[in-house]
Amino acid sequence: MSAHAFCFDEAAHRYHVDKQLLMAIAKTESGFRPNAYNINANGSADIGLMQINDSWLPTLRKWGIDRTRLFDPCTNVNVGAWVLANNFVQHGRTWKAVGAYNARSTDKQEAYAMRVWKNLNIGMRP
Repeated sequence: MSAHAFCFDEAAHRYHVDKQLLMAIAKTESGFRPNAYNINANGSADIGLMQINDSWLPTLRKWGIDRTRLFDPCTNVNVGAWVLANNFVQHGRTWKAVGAYNARSTDKQEAYAMRVWKNLNIGMRP
């Protein structure tokens, strides 16, 4: 994972989010696997390190980001940081915003935020 450490530095700086929090989300989402690909119960797919849901693809196209580019670790981490930054705008810098990265329902947001919090507190190494 150390080869991708600069991706977290750059994305955290660009979107004004905490690098360690981004890394904890990547650990929670994919276990730091850049080629992670998961199909959800609703048929959507989560892609890459930050498990970017393919429902974002129509929005991301205007920046030239397609499904293939989401497998690039730096692109994926930057998109994840952008999603998180937008959640902070919507919900404030709260654990609800972190939970909203992964889930819509409050109970699932709380469970997800707790998993991220645990990963954040054990310390992440890129």
